[in-house]
Amino acid sequence: MKISSLTLTLMTCSLLLSCSNASQDSTLGSALSPNKVPQERTSLRQLADCEDYRHSFTKSITRQLLDQGLLRVMPIMMEMSVSSDVAVSTDVNSVPTSITGTNLQETTVDEPDLVKTMNDGTMLVLQEEKLHILRAFPPTEMSLLASLSIDVPAEKMFLDESLQKVVILATSYGYSATRNLPTPDQKRATLSLPIGGSANTEVIFVDISDRTKPEIINRWLLQGSLLDGRRPLNNRIQLAIQVPLQLPNSIQNALLLQKKLGEYYEAKFENNPDQNLSEMEIEIGALVEQAVSKQDMAEILPKALQLSDIASQEIPWLSCDEISEPDITLNSLGMTLLVSFESDGSNYQTSAVLNNAWQLYGSAKHLYLIQGSSGWWWNAEQSDQTAIWQLDWQSGHPIYEGSGLVDGQVLNSFSLSEYEGFLRIATTERPNFPMVPVDDIRQVIEPSQSLNHLFILKLADTENSELEQVGSILNLAPGERVQSARFVGDRGYLVTFRQVDPLFAFDLSTPNEPTLEGELKIPGFSNYMHPLGETHLLTVGPAGDDDGLSGEWQAQLFDVSNLTNPEQVDTLIPSKLKGGRAYSEAGWDHHAFTYDPRSRLLVTPIQGYGKNWESQFSGFSVIEVGPELTSLTERGWIEHEGKLSSDCEPSLSEESSPCKFWNLKSQPRRSLIMSDNLIDYLYTISKIAVQTHQVDNFTKKLAEVNYP
Repeated sequence: MKISSLTLTLMTCSLLLSCSNASQDSTLGSALSPNKVPQERTSLRQLADCEDYRHSFTKSITRQLLDQGLLRVMPIMMEMSVSSDVAVSTDVNSVPTSITGTNLQETTVDEPDLVKTMNDGTMLVLQEEKLHILRAFPPTEMSLLASLSIDVPAEKMFLDESLQKVVILATSYGYSATRNLPTPDQKRATLSLPIGGSANTEVIFVDISDRTKPEIINRWLLQGSLLDGRRPLNNRIQLAIQVPLQLPNSIQNALLLQKKLGEYYEAKFENNPDQNLSEMEIEIGALVEQAVSKQDMAEILPKALQLSDIASQEIPWLSCDEISEPDITLNSLGMTLLVSFESDGSNYQTSAVLNNAWQLYGSAKHLYLIQGSSGWWWNAEQSDQTAIWQLDWQSGHPIYEGSGLVDGQVLNSFSLSEYEGFLRIATTERPNFPMVPVDDIRQVIEPSQSLNHLFILKLADTENSELEQVGSILNLAPGERVQSARFVGDRGYLVTFRQVDPLFAFDLSTPNEPTLEGELKIPGFSNYMHPLGETHLLTVGPAGDDDGLSGEWQAQLFDVSNLTNPEQVDTLIPSKLKGGRAYSEAGWDHHAFTYDPRSRLLVTPIQGYGKNWESQFSGFSVIEVGPELTSLTERGWIEHEGKLSSDCEPSLSEESSPCKFWNLKSQPRRSLIMSDNLIDYLYTISKIAVQTHQVDNFTKKLAEVNYP
């Protein structure tokens, strides 16, 4: 077997890392592959015009064809048609004094979710293709005020209470989308626009000034898949939409190009020494350029439709000179479209970056776009890197400020945090797999172990617009990967996992010299960490033992007041789930996690079963944190009926048994707590109903509203 020098380097690093501790010397760099892209190449350049766009498009299309071929792409132009004795508040005019709102990563940045509440106790719920408006307070008088059909499944919305507007975000899949849209005579209208790809974003603007008669006042159909949305405090709504830019028909119909590509692949994979691949690549590049030269570049810009007060029509959306690009040839050409607008759809503004960003994070001042190297280069020896673009959105629309590059990949938005001008970012760097010729396909090279890092970046004062790395802690937990991260002020916490769960605690008060202060190893791991002030963490995630995960679901309470000695104060597995299997949406969506500091209640949706199918459960776990933050106590269950299919077989041992999957129709989704100064009320929301209980008596349901 032939092994490249790079592979020997990787194997050596793996052996060295297995017996080394985390490095806190930012000059050392990662111990994995040295094939890194220089940071300066991530800086964005604004395109001058459509000819500039054509040049960038041609380069990336050529790279894409050489690396991936025609089989992985589609033509860009696709036609798309578009009763109780509990003492509770009964005053019909009463309003809650406090409500637990959407669980936000940053308190100054709103996030879209499927449930929103208003100060007077009105609740809005997205359920499948409807928006439900409920009068939720007082709890005994809870009732459905209205249900509005939106004709597309949606699970994200913003609420602008001051303007009485709701902005619903939905994703349309496939090539057929007929919508009930408002026209002057209120007849059914159909959207039709040539849009490429299989996913498009719908933005639906709803006026709720009359809660009993919500009205769609505006609607957009946008090309591309919604990445996510944010709304900085007292600012405009901001969306990031990922638009795949696929091959134009001129490429698909170029027969000579297809012939030359076939010859190129044959020579490349047969490793024919008589063929000069470089000359073939130049010839293919010239053919691509010739084909793209016939293309109207304005047609390869993202499209948008708006239904005006007259009829549906295409609207001006994005021009070539509103696009920026890094100095990197993308092998899979994509565009991140940035859209900002008011809550009624007015004063919209667009811009775009040629990249394949898959994650975003928003602070009070900045929007950050995140992209991993796997979306840039089709190169087996490419290092595992992440690019970060910082944009200032305080003026109402993101404006590019600078870019950075770090080793590894981020897990989610909680892997990033901005604090006092510094960006902290946690990553897992995976080993790459170089193309190594082997005599026998069964021969396997042991890859390097994964590594975990924490970086601190700051925008440089110079004109090079770089996010400079001012501090780092490298090479944490070899062979493991980050499962959750949380930054609280000048402190940071990471959870990694392979067999047991190390909780790492960091002091980030001196950004140039961050330190790993403490570490705690316990079974299982935490998917989500929620700060209780500066001294404690409340977490949820899979339970386990020294042999690995058990399949149970647990809550944990940690005392991190002393960073050098983090302690597990308590752990609790809900009684119905002991010995069984369970999962919670809170494990991957923090909006499903509810903690109320007033009542100290933790509420999470859980589905699973205990030791047998009769103990299956679909509902909400309620856990109380002790008054001194020293204990966890199970308070009860709120069940939303979701029984297993009557066809279930009694045996759990049969992999083909339909009992392996339980009915998701009543899937528990969200919870919230409303108070009236005297009593706290828990509202639990599933896909079929909303229930309410007084928090000191879960045995008596105050009210329930089933969706029509």
